[in-house]
Amino acid sequence: MEGNAKLVDSTNNVTVLGNQILLNKKENSFLATRKPVMILYRDNDSTYIAADTLFSGVSKYDAAGQIQINGNDTVRNISPAKLSDTALRYFIAFHHVRIFNDSLQAVSDSLHYSNIDSTFKLFDGPVAWNGNTQITGDTMHLYTQNKKPERLYVFNNGIVINKANEAMYNQIAGRTLNAYFKEGNIDYARAKGSPAESIFYPQDDDSAYVGMNRSSGDVIDAFFVKKELNKVKFINNVDGVMYPINQIPADKKYLTNYKWLDNRRPKNKLELFE
Repeated sequence: MEGNAKLVDSTNNVTVLGNQILLNKKENSFLATRKPVMILYRDNDSTYIAADTLFSGVSKYDAAGQIQINGNDTVRNISPAKLSDTALRYFIAFHHVRIFNDSLQAVSDSLHYSNIDSTFKLFDGPVAWNGNTQITGDTMHLYTQNKKPERLYVFNNGIVINKANEAMYNQIAGRTLNAYFKEGNIDYARAKGSPAESIFYPQDDDSAYVGMNRSSGDVIDAFFVKKELNKVKFINNVDGVMYPINQIPADKKYLTNYKWLDNRRPKNKLELFE
């Protein structure tokens, strides 16, 4: 299909738009190029994915019922009798990946998504945003339920940045990072490292900032209320310092991997069609 092409997969609630779509009925696969956009529908919610190239196919499985996804990767303990095209379909996006959902936005170089576990796997410099919170790392696995974020796992160099205001950015970094969501909003995050580090601007009962706490520990737990970082907890080998609000050294305000990347964030779904 050439020029303003549209492919509707009603079985998987997926629509693909692009200026070129190649459909292989024998393999039950498609390849979309020339500014393609894929829309995943679920329970009156939509997730939009744009990339240079989009591909979708059906995973294979062996006689033991182990689904062959990418070479040696398998999903075990699934009976062949329960397998269907709906359960096995996967989607791959290559280069300049952008994702927009009302709950969460993200960018990366490439992506893999499977109906088997409803997991988005983001590779090569992924960035995710939820409200005033940004999460980056080397590789991310975003676990969803009903197309809303449930858990985000960051492999290596994970950092959460929560914008308090134009001059203050709460930060939590670790070797690995897990962020958990409730009703589409970030609720809790845990960073592990050797050590994990944080920068946190605590507030008094009148919501006035009292200073900047820069600390480290084996594990750091961060708790959010209404999308804002509310409390930080440190576990084992804790070390840190509290700076008064008017005595914060300029070279202590940011962690090593700090980068505020809001200019890369998709602001609305229409941007993905440009």
